[in-house]
This record gives sequence, structure tokens and C-alpha cells, in this order.
Amino acid sequence: MKPNALNQVLLSSAAGLLGVGLFDVNAMRPYIDPTDGQSKIIVNRDGQLGTIKTNAPALLRYDEWKDIDRTVLTVGTQRLVGIADLMSRGLTHALGSIGVTISLWQKSSDMTEADVNMDAVTPGEEDTPAFDTDQVPVPIIHKDFRVNLRRLEASRRMGEALDVTAANIAARLVAEKSEAMLFGGNPIQVEGSTIYGYTNHPDRTQVTMDTAWSSIAQTDNDDIIDDVIAMQAASRTDRHYGPWMLYIPAAYEGKLDQDYRGDGDSRTLRQRILALSGIVDIRVADFMTGNNVILVQLDRQVVDLAIAQDITTVNWSVNGGMTERFKVMAIWVPRLKSDFDGRSGIVHLRPTP
Repeated sequence: MKPNALNQVLLSSAAGLLGVGLFDVNAMRPYIDPTDGQSKIIVNRDGQLGTIKTNAPALLRYDEWKDIDRTVLTVGTQRLVGIADLMSRGLTHALGSIGVTISLWQKSSDMTEADVNMDAVTPGEEDTPAFDTDQVPVPIIHKDFRVNLRRLEASRRMGEALDVTAANIAARLVAEKSEAMLFGGNPIQVEGSTIYGYTNHPDRTQVTMDTAWSSIAQTDNDDIIDDVIAMQAASRTDRHYGPWMLYIPAAYEGKLDQDYRGDGDSRTLRQRILALSGIVDIRVADFMTGNNVILVQLDRQVVDLAIAQDITTVNWSVNGGMTERFKVMAIWVPRLKSDFDGRSGIVHLRPTP
């Protein structure tokens, strides 16, 4: 059975093919072709998806793999907020191989001011930017589950579809851990490098929150507007001029839907914040804890997502083929950046320490 166009998209998206001569997760995704009962895998030939027979034993049928992939991709997308913002804006960096365990990038200093004269013949002041290297570990975020062969065959005999509950939960957990890493970092350390998040990057700009937004009376909602304006000013001081994304914790979502003043003004507090120049959207970050608020300029000089493998599912047999093990995984890491002088486009509004 040849995959149609929609199925090709699902499989290629889930597989995240890494290219000729590199790791191809489809080698760990064999399926049973119902047309001939052969075990096959999807392959990429010059950008076109096709199939080949394989000696690797397969448990799942093609349609059963589609059910898993559809579940993993759908659930993973639903739980990704900050990560999805990076991907939707093209703020990704392909690492090219799962063998890359450290992602490196360069940051440069500024140069002296430009010269101004009437003929451009007078020699200008020469300058050269200074460079430094920064790096971050690239972890594997994964959750495992298993399928018993006997139970699977029993459900097939009853004409029931594959139970994808475990795949659903595994995809949610992988997505949630990825989000938590973007906002709060992760304690993994490799070669002295650490995974930082929006709320703990050492070069983020910190602004003090006098009162938690959820505790501010409706008549004092101007205080929240003042906080956001202060965050914008701090970002501009660090030479980042927007546009910005504002991330708030879940506890503040209801507050922002409140009437702005309660005195006849028809706007909500959310609408009033979005009316500020440069604020493109307000997003609820479920995995940003406490009373933290983040303002970030979403461009490649500030943050991107280094990807060795997009979220996908692989499997292998154990117990003589009586049990199939599955792993939902993603190999990626956010790279939060600052320039040579320690200026970043991340502003962290936080309560007084």
C-alpha cells in the first residue's frame, strides 16, 4: 500500500529525516504492508518518500503507525506554546545529526560609531568586532511505553483500532518537559555548559514587580500597564526594540480578560496591553511558575531552537517479540543568546527577591 500525500506528510513530519548517511529514525519504525505481509520501512530517495523491504521484524500495520503519529503530533502541538512560537517563526537551527551533543554559536561585540564628513576621503576610524563562543548541551527528551503482542492481536481479532492512550500521554509529557526547559532551563551540564531558560538566563534583564498582577485591584490596572512599559524600556536599553512576545503564567490569564477599568471602558486589560507599540501577542505559558512574566524579542539574535530530531516515535522488540517497546522522543534545545557585552532581548518581570 503506497502512502498518499497526507500520509507522506504525517510520516515525514514525524520521522524528521536527517539526510543520507545520517541517522534515519524510520529504520526503527518498521510496519507490516497489508498488501503482501512484508516488513517495510519508509525511505527518502532524493526528497521523495518510498518504501523498501527490511529484515527488521514489524509489529504494527501502516495504519496503526498513522494512528500513533497523528496522536503524537497532535498532542505534542497542543502542549507546545513557547517552542511552537519559535518553530512557527522559523527560529530553528538544524544540527544535522543526533551525534551533536553540544550546540555552539558565536556572539560579537559592537563597533565604534560611524564617521561623518563631507568627502569620505578622510580615513575613518577602523575597528574590528570581538567574538566569543557560547554553547549549550543538546538533550534527548523522551518517554517510553510498551505494547503487549497478545493484547494487540486480541484487539485486532475484535476489529478494534490500536489503543493510542499511552502514545497520547507520552507525547504530552515530552512536550511539557520541552516547554518547562524553555522557560526554566534544565540542570543537565555538559563540558561546563548549562541549559538556561527565559526565567534564569544569567544575561536576562530583570525588572522588579511591586505587586503580583493577580492581587491588583481592577481600578489599579494601570499598574500592570506600567510594568509592561517598564519591560519594554528595559529591552530598548539593551538595544532590542521589538516586536515582542509577552508570556504570562496561567494564574494571570483570567486577570487579563478582566475589564480594563470597570468605568465604562469597553476594553479588557489584554486589549489594553496589546495596544502598546511592539507587543505582538500575549501567550499563557503553563510551565512558567510563580508570578513571573517574560517579554522576549523573538528573533534569531535572541533565541532559536536547535533541532537534531523533531518529536517522533520509534520502537523495538523485546521478550522474543512478545512485547514491543516504544519511545516518544525529541532531540532539541532552546539556545538563549546575548551579545558580547551581555545584552539580551529577554526581560524578566519578577517579584522583589
